[in-house]
Amino acid sequence: MSRFESVFCGSAVRMRFALTGRRVAGRASLAVVLASGCGGGDDPPADVVEPPPNLTGTWELTSFSSAILTSGAALTPPAVSGTMVLQQSPANGAEADGTFNFSVRIPDGEGGAQEIDDQGTYTVRTNGSWEQRGALAQGVGTYVLSGSTLVVRVTEPALNASTTMWRRQ
Repeated sequence: MSRFESVFCGSAVRMRFALTGRRVAGRASLAVVLASGCGGGDDPPADVVEPPPNLTGTWELTSFSSAILTSGAALTPPAVSGTMVLQQSPANGAEADGTFNFSVRIPDGEGGAQEIDDQGTYTVRTNGSWEQRGALAQGVGTYVLSGSTLVVRVTEPALNASTTMWRRQ
């Protein structure tokens, strides 16, 4: 908001012009001129907080990498597979909580595969931060949603560091 808007666009200023008695007609044009310089509705009010995106849905794994489990290599199907189901509650300001349930299948390094199944809760924020609290693992990191693709990067703790890419079903 500009200095002009903060000084002249408040309701107290407009009210003073409306309550001047005999000179209402003469000052009405001045009030209109002053009000015309006020925000045109393009800018949201300063106290409106943009909520994070709603991630509710079923997601299919399209890429998985982990310093420990894949030696940092990004694996894609058919080497890896998995699904994740997210159920997000309505946002509370700039953050939203939800529940997750996922199952991921990755190579075990011996010609077979291992299943990683976990369920728990997550929190996403408008600033792109991600937290998960699962029965198996906890993690803190970031997320990016672009169209129907969700990328989650867990950076802490280092033991759980990974990058997963998911496509909304």
